[in-house]
Amino acid sequence: MRARSERRVWAVWALALWLAMPGVAWAQDGGPAEADDARVVGVYAPRLLFASGMARSRYAADVAAALSAATGLAFKGRGFATGREFDSQVATGRVAVALVDAQVQARRSLTPLGQARRNGKAAAPMVLVVAPGVQVDGLLALKGRSLATVPVGPGDAGFRANFLLQGEVGDDFFSLGRSARDVQGALNLVSLGKADAAFTFAGDTAGLRVVFRSRPVPLPVWVQTDPSLTAAQVAQIRQALAGLRVAGPVQGVGPADGPALAGLAKALGAPRRRVARPILGTAPDDLPPLAAHPAAPRPVGVAGAVPVADALGVPAPPADAF
Repeated sequence: MRARSERRVWAVWALALWLAMPGVAWAQDGGPAEADDARVVGVYAPRLLFASGMARSRYAADVAAALSAATGLAFKGRGFATGREFDSQVATGRVAVALVDAQVQARRSLTPLGQARRNGKAAAPMVLVVAPGVQVDGLLALKGRSLATVPVGPGDAGFRANFLLQGEVGDDFFSLGRSARDVQGALNLVSLGKADAAFTFAGDTAGLRVVFRSRPVPLPVWVQTDPSLTAAQVAQIRQALAGLRVAGPVQGVGPADGPALAGLAKALGAPRRRVARPILGTAPDDLPPLAAHPAAPRPVGVAGAVPVADALGVPAPPADAF
């Protein structure tokens, strides 16, 4: 009996020593970890819909394997749930490249290596969704209702008010409710009735009802996060990303859309309301009778709608005047 007990003790010690050996630690996604000297391919894109945190880590691991095969460099993948965790690992110099939310790239001016694609495009609209049972009709009916937020980093309020809503409503329009680590968590809050609404990319609505659709939003961007990479290595990685074919929430990689990212960066400041410009400050005293200046015939569309600016005979205001 005593001999059997001693054998068990020795077996436990042997197992502990084996687990402590290099190369047998376990990675976040449940598989064996790669070599310690492998560079990290990170994924920090909270607005990109993954089924779970493990699915995000698996996507990062698949991309890392594809880049390793294409470049001959050693990579391992890691998904990041929070900006603090991502920033901490970038500061160590171990993260070589990463897929980040376009807001992160625009705010920090990180070197872009490519941009994700959906349906061949570098941008896609975001939509505001509510639970099917929520009886609201349109955006204005949600005033004062709770919004499930997904913190990405500095510029969150500007992204929401200036870019998505284009200054049409104030930053206090919504009652900011609970926050989630990613869009999957935000959608869950809406589904469970713990928040009234949430923003997500069009097509990622998880059965929720759409009440508002934004202009196209730049998709996540592949960026260089390790400045010690040589020019030759960066060129290898850029070329490998261009041919990337990994199953996930985006399809392929193309060149980064610089003008769109610059436009996004301008919107990330303090929330601001769109300025309503007066059409006519003071009516002139010598205004002639309207009949003296008959309007020229104007073709009317199928719906019979004429833009307000055209109807008043004044130039239309600029598209984005805050």
